[in-house]
Amino acid sequence: MLRQEEIALFPLQIILYPTIGSRMQIFEQRYLRLVKESMAAAKPFGILPIVEGKEVGATPEIFPWGTLVTIRDFEQQPNGLLSITVQGEERLHIGATRVEDDGLMFGEAEIFPADEDEPIGFAEDDLVDMLESLAKHMGVDKSVFLADLTKASLVWRLAGVLPVDPEKKRSLLAMATVDERLLEIKKWVIELRMRGAKPGP
Repeated sequence: MLRQEEIALFPLQIILYPTIGSRMQIFEQRYLRLVKESMAAAKPFGILPIVEGKEVGATPEIFPWGTLVTIRDFEQQPNGLLSITVQGEERLHIGATRVEDDGLMFGEAEIFPADEDEPIGFAEDDLVDMLESLAKHMGVDKSVFLADLTKASLVWRLAGVLPVDPEKKRSLLAMATVDERLLEIKKWVIELRMRGAKPGP
């Protein structure tokens, strides 16, 4: 069921997808506030890809589609910075935004239900093989990439590591169905093979 609410936003240069976890170092006061308030209220926040600008300083231009995330873990680093582990949950679309005095951005979010856990079929075997190959290429235990795979998570995991333009990676978040995203991923793979590109970062 579609939900609507205002949430805090964390613009990032990287693109984080649903079902994917990521570790982040926090040092700006506005984002330390975001983390503190998110943990105190057990409230998720949104990670949005940056289209123009930087993660620090002035408010950047953001892509309106992103991912709702929850904080799963945190620790203080030896360098004094706060490190958090977040987990991508659901796709979201941001409408109106506002920026508070400390620079923290908030947005009116439409939050879309998580994809169903549809099992992988024979038609996706080559993509699973590619994901396993990518894990080996990156020196990552393949079980990390292959655990609990569904059609939806297969798409997101491949999208996170395939060497395609950020614009294409962002556009995947705007696609409404798993099958639509799966078709797009297959197009990426065909294009990469035609270019002779290695299936890695």
